[in-house]
Amino acid sequence: MQKVKTMFNPFVINGVIPDKYFCDREKETDKLLKCINNQSNVLLTSPRRMGKTQLVRHLYQQGTVSADFHTFYVDIYSTTSLREFVLLLGKEIYTSLVPKGKMVLDVFIGMLKSLSGSFGYDALTGLPSFDVRLGDIRMPDMTLSEIFDYLENADRPCVITIDEFQQIGKYPEQNVEALLRTHIQKMNNCRFIFAGSDRHTLENMFNSPAKPFYNSVEQMYLDCIDKQVYVAFMRQCFEESGRNVPDKQACEYLYDMFEGHTYYVHQTLHNIYAYCAPDVIVTESLIDEAVNEIIQDKEHSFLTQLSLLNYTQKETLIAIAKDVKASEVTSVAFVRRHSLQSPSAVQNAIRTLLNLQMVTYRQNGRMKVYSVSDRFLQMWIANKY
Repeated sequence: MQKVKTMFNPFVINGVIPDKYFCDREKETDKLLKCINNQSNVLLTSPRRMGKTQLVRHLYQQGTVSADFHTFYVDIYSTTSLREFVLLLGKEIYTSLVPKGKMVLDVFIGMLKSLSGSFGYDALTGLPSFDVRLGDIRMPDMTLSEIFDYLENADRPCVITIDEFQQIGKYPEQNVEALLRTHIQKMNNCRFIFAGSDRHTLENMFNSPAKPFYNSVEQMYLDCIDKQVYVAFMRQCFEESGRNVPDKQACEYLYDMFEGHTYYVHQTLHNIYAYCAPDVIVTESLIDEAVNEIIQDKEHSFLTQLSLLNYTQKETLIAIAKDVKASEVTSVAFVRRHSLQSPSAVQNAIRTLLNLQMVTYRQNGRMKVYSVSDRFLQMWIANKY
C-alpha cells in the first residue's frame, strides 16, 4: 500500500484521543467517575494494549473531572527503584501544574524542602524548570512524604494514576508497598487509580491478606469493546470522513481476527486509513494485506525479543503462539505435542515469560489459558515457526 495524503486520521493510536473518536467505554468511564466521587481507589487491569491509558486520559477530559480535580498520570514501567518512582511522580506533578500558573507551582516547589536548590529557570520562558536529577533524590522516603503532603493539601482534590503499578514489587528497597500504603491510607484529598497488565502480580498485591494493599480498592477489569458497537464505530468513522464505508462483514472479520483487542484493531484501521486512497473499499483481503505489512515492519523487533530468551523459554513461547490459546501447558500432552523438554522446564519458562509480560493468561474456571501478549508477535511466530 502506498501512503496517501489524508485528513485527520480518526483511528488514533498515539496521544490523547479526542472524545469524538473515542469508542464506547461509557460504562467503564461512569464507574471510574463514581469511584472518584465516592473517594474510592481503583485497581484497573486488562491485557496489554486494551486501552487502559486511553480510558484514563478520556476520564481526565470529562468536564466534572478536569474542572474539579488536579489529575496526574505516571507510567512507572521503566522504573527500577524508589528513587526513580519519586522522580517520575514529582516531574509529572510539576509538569501538570505549570499551565495552572506560578502561584500554584510555587506552592508545590516550596513543599519539596529535601530538593531545595534543585530547580532552575528556563532562559526563554522564565518559568522554573524541573531539572532535578536522580542523584538529587538522596532521601527518597522524605521526598515522597513531601509530595504526598502537597497532594493532601492541594487546593483541589487530586486523581493520581500509577500505571504498571506492579513494578514497585521489583524495587530493591524493602517494603515499598507498605510505605506507599501507609501514606495513601491517610489521604482524604486524593483518589488513586492503580493500573497494569501483569494480572498475576497485581492480583497477588491486592487480593492477598498478607499484602499491605489487601482489600483497599475497587477492582475493575477492562475487557474488549462489544463487537456490534465497535463495528458501528469503524463504519461511522469512514462515513463521516467522506470515504467508502467498509462492509459490515469486513469489519467483523477484523474484529474477530484480534478478538476485539483495541490496539490491534485500531492499528490496522489507522494504517488502512493512512495508506489507502479515499475511494478504496475496505475488504477482508485489504485487511490481510495491512496486517501482513504491519508484521513485516515489526520483524526486526520480534527477532530482538526472541534473542533475549533462552532455548526453553523461546520454545515455550512458540508453542503457546501456535496454540493461540494454550491450556494445561505443564501437561505431558502439551509437552509432547510441541516437543518440549519437560513439564517442569515449561513451568519455569512460563514464569519468566509472565515476568517479561511476553505472555498473559485468563482464568477459565480453575484452569489458566495462556496467550502471547502481543497479537502481532503471536501471528509472526505462528507463521515463521
